[in-house]
Amino acid sequence: MPILPHQSNFDLDANPLYNLNRTSATYIDEMSKALVHIGMTQNQWRVLAILGHKNPSTITEMSRKGVIKMSTLTRILDKMVAQNLVTRTPWEEDRRIIKVMITKTGQDQLDKALKVNTNVYERVFDGVSAHQIKQLMATLKTMRTNLNRMPYSD
Repeated sequence: MPILPHQSNFDLDANPLYNLNRTSATYIDEMSKALVHIGMTQNQWRVLAILGHKNPSTITEMSRKGVIKMSTLTRILDKMVAQNLVTRTPWEEDRRIIKVMITKTGQDQLDKALKVNTNVYERVFDGVSAHQIKQLMATLKTMRTNLNRMPYSD
């Protein structure tokens, strides 16, 4: 068990959650810097990457998977529709649900972004073994499960 924040010998730099957050923020920053060269934003990348995995997707799915607030995602999608990167239409079975689909232009942009992401991904995992990645994934999934079952009390 790591040293807890309330303990006198707590060291922020040795805190796994702090390091997880810093790593995530650094990854997002590096991707943003790399994506600018192909005229794409981080949020556009998130949307297109989600659609590259599951096309079509609902706005609710995309919000959860992309960790983007619904109101923010709606504004992002407005711009992406105007740029012909995605389309939005009501779901046939339930017109209250909006499905988002990638367009040919969006797929072309996604293909470029995947090359950018591959370069960043390779740099991130340089010197990290497949076994370490597997352990990291298992640990992150356990942590997420723990967070999802946590009570919010003192």
